Amino acid sequence: MSSGSSSSPSGPNGKGSASSPQISPEDVNVELKSIKPERGGVKGSIPIGEDVMQIARIGEVPAMQRLFDEKKFTATYQDEEGITPLHWAAINNQYAMCKFLLDCGADVNVKGGESVATPAMWAAQRCHYYIVHLLLEHGADPLLTDVQGYNILHLATIDGNAFLLALLLHQEIPVDVTDQQGHTGLMWAAYKGFPACVDLFLRWGANANAVDDGGLAPLHWALVKGSLPCVQKLIEYGADRFTETSDGKTPAVVAGEMNTTRVWYRALDECGYNFDGNTKVLPIGMTSWIRDKAVMSKFFFIWPFFMIFVALWILSNIVIYAAIPVTLVVLFGLQWVAQKVASKAPSEYRVLQKTPFLAGVFAGSLFWVGVRYVFYVLPATYSTSSILNIFFVIFFSLTAYFYIFAMVGDPGFVPKLGSRSQQRGVIRELFSEWKFDEENFCVPCMARKPLRSKHCRRCGRCVAKHDHHCPWIDNCVGANNLRHFVLYIICLEVGIILFVQLTFNYINVLPAPAAPQCNVINDELCSYVVRDTFTLVLNIWIIIQLVWVTMLCAVQLVQVSRNQTTYENMRGHSVDRSYPSTRAFASAMTAGTTSFDAAGFSASGQGPNPALARDGPPRHRKHGCFQQWSSLLGIDTFFATARDGLREGPGAARPKNPFSRGVVTNCRDFWCDSAPYFRRRETGAAMLGGEVVNYNRMYESPSRMYSGGGYRSLAGDEHV
Repeated sequence: MSSGSSSSPSGPNGKGSASSPQISPEDVNVELKSIKPERGGVKGSIPIGEDVMQIARIGEVPAMQRLFDEKKFTATYQDEEGITPLHWAAINNQYAMCKFLLDCGADVNVKGGESVATPAMWAAQRCHYYIVHLLLEHGADPLLTDVQGYNILHLATIDGNAFLLALLLHQEIPVDVTDQQGHTGLMWAAYKGFPACVDLFLRWGANANAVDDGGLAPLHWALVKGSLPCVQKLIEYGADRFTETSDGKTPAVVAGEMNTTRVWYRALDECGYNFDGNTKVLPIGMTSWIRDKAVMSKFFFIWPFFMIFVALWILSNIVIYAAIPVTLVVLFGLQWVAQKVASKAPSEYRVLQKTPFLAGVFAGSLFWVGVRYVFYVLPATYSTSSILNIFFVIFFSLTAYFYIFAMVGDPGFVPKLGSRSQQRGVIRELFSEWKFDEENFCVPCMARKPLRSKHCRRCGRCVAKHDHHCPWIDNCVGANNLRHFVLYIICLEVGIILFVQLTFNYINVLPAPAAPQCNVINDELCSYVVRDTFTLVLNIWIIIQLVWVTMLCAVQLVQVSRNQTTYENMRGHSVDRSYPSTRAFASAMTAGTTSFDAAGFSASGQGPNPALARDGPPRHRKHGCFQQWSSLLGIDTFFATARDGLREGPGAARPKNPFSRGVVTNCRDFWCDSAPYFRRRETGAAMLGGEVVNYNRMYESPSRMYSGGGYRSLAGDEHV
């Protein structure tokens, strides 16, 4: 970043060229100096058992205790560079050693090394946020700076750890605190290209238009790195698109000099601005409508109603040779219109699959089936197929009701905390339980994540007992609406079958045409087709839907019998969070470190965003057209469930499910839940093993009594 009055971005050590006004890529390649772990102690002259620094590095608490008992060293010992054993214990993530040294009187705020930094700064550079929290609890001053003027917030931002930032911001550090060159944490996050950190700073109230000593704003620094999400987020939060540096460079000029003009233009376009930075003005006063998310939501939902009708009308009124290509061209044109509107709409609607468009496809199909039934099929069949009509009306009504309920209802959003003091309390509690990681804490929501919950990026909330985000209802499926969703697809399956049967009866009662003429099929079949071509084409359309609906029904019913969600099914296991945290605590207290890589976990807080390791090697997700539609139609889930079922049998190694009580109990819990079928249920409430639980407040894996008279974890109890 820049140094002095120059507007040229330079590295974090301030080694920019003050004489050159140009911004060049070479100026931004200097990074924060690494603290070399080889330093400390006198090599070759002190036996390993007497080297206090080496003992601190490897976390040998008994050896350190012996040195203190023999009065050879104290916890406040410093070498010639001012480095203490606490520095080395902190940077090497030796939690037990850090705690021992602090209890023995180590100075938590002593500075040492080339960087003249505190132990907390050393730990922050390596993202050891359990160590940082321990030091803060023992009085570490988060506002102290090193030789370059960086405090611990700047160092954490430079390494891009959102969890460490969340911890530090809750220490009441001023969010816009600057370093020696006037750089705020937001500038550092933008310069390094960390969208999660930029978002966190902005939501915390950071000034999007702050300037450093060279007049560069966060938007300038984001364009140096060229991170589209960072640039876009800054513009969304009101960053000045025309702000100038001290030598008159606008963001557009910086983008040109740093070869990030494409990123700049795309961010402007997606935020509703022209390439010159001015607000887009659409003809006939459409700007305010297009940029209104509520209006666009209604448009994308209703547009498929029109598309389906046009396609059905063309296919039923034009000769088949011309109807198919004409239909494809018209549908392509209508979808192009929708995509064109999406390109001008709010950024979250730039992809049609992320709009209510697919929900509108189903709703439109349901609507035209209802219209056709009321005005054509019912009048012709109410006397000859009365029972069939009654059943169809029942299932059509239930489908519509459960569809609307699943679409507009709260899927089970986890309540957010009301204040930062409450957030601080939750963070402190998670640290005490060794569970401050992405499995247990959601940084975007700043809330503890209950068991089986997941943060949905589309909804922007954590959802209790998250099943999946369904584009066909434009909503998440979770604890509150999972049963309604399953009932919706079951009623839809039955309703389609009944409508096909009713249509068959309806066509049979219509009078045969005198001289039917068809180009492809024979006269006998032609006589049936021309009686009501529109209704028959509509039947073909809904029969096509029957394929993916059947697969979805099968998947959901299997998952109900296992008490498993789609997310858990696709992930391959259900998470038992008590095990990793227990291992982390035991490792910290015995081996001296919170890391346990051998087990495949990283609850220690090491790395940019620690998470529980998945079973097996990492899988690379494909994002092709087939994969996209496979996901939308539930085909991938269907085959994942089928593969899982093939693993059944003696000796089959299936992942453990701590929530399963066996097929019978699982089904009884789901279908006989006391919550109402036709009214809203208590948010997060459900049945588990015949007892009412609340997934909004479930943080530990369940356990139950078994016949031997003792308790055991359900991780070893999988019956399906």
